[in-house]
Amino acid sequence: MQKSPQKMASDKEFEAPDWVHDDSETPPITEKQKRFLKISLFIFVPFCLWAGWFEFGRAQSGNWRAWVYTFEWPFFAAISFYMWRRISKGEIPRIPRPNLRDLDGKDGQ
Repeated sequence: MQKSPQKMASDKEFEAPDWVHDDSETPPITEKQKRFLKISLFIFVPFCLWAGWFEFGRAQSGNWRAWVYTFEWPFFAAISFYMWRRISKGEIPRIPRPNLRDLDGKDGQ
């Protein structure tokens, strides 16, 4: 009797993705990436501010939910500006590496 492909996949030993094993430093951001980030920021921030102003107008006309969006859009603009500054300085956020010994349940045995 043959095993189904799903059963065969579950029988395989767990292998962590490559980024878990990679201890190297994050490479610096390139000029092309900086240019792309600047263009994206200078499009996204004015759009967010315009959307906040638009929602403020809707809120003034009696739409109570628009009050949330009135403050939410400028908040998105501020977060994008913060992340742009952080990434431009080279402080690229990294995903924390899990402890593989704790994950396999064997306690390193």
